[in-house]
Amino acid sequence: MPDIRLFGIRHHGPGSARSLQAALTEFAPDCLLIEGPPDADALIPLAAHDAMAPPVALLVYRPDRPRDCAFFPFAAFSPEWVAMRHGLAAGAAIRFIDLPHAIQLADGFGASPEGDAAP
Repeated sequence: MPDIRLFGIRHHGPGSARSLQAALTEFAPDCLLIEGPPDADALIPLAAHDAMAPPVALLVYRPDRPRDCAFFPFAAFSPEWVAMRHGLAAGAAIRFIDLPHAIQLADGFGASPEGDAAP
């Protein structure tokens, strides 16, 4: 059975990023699942581009209603950014793992039942 490890990050900060980088270097995973919108998996390779330097962000939106969107910022000390860069440099498979934002932005998702007062 393959060795699987979970790296829980309590908060974003330089210490968390350094600890994660050290753990990934020691473990050398061949696959990384990173918290983020799987709708944006195809954009992960862009993090390896020389001109791509934090702060950067992903924007997931509905083309028919661009105000319905979600913003995912990455700084140099973001564990997600560190994991992406590490995985790309190591040739690991990388995927975002979370509920797809296409579902979260769909009509009616999270809407109050008819007749209930909105929160």
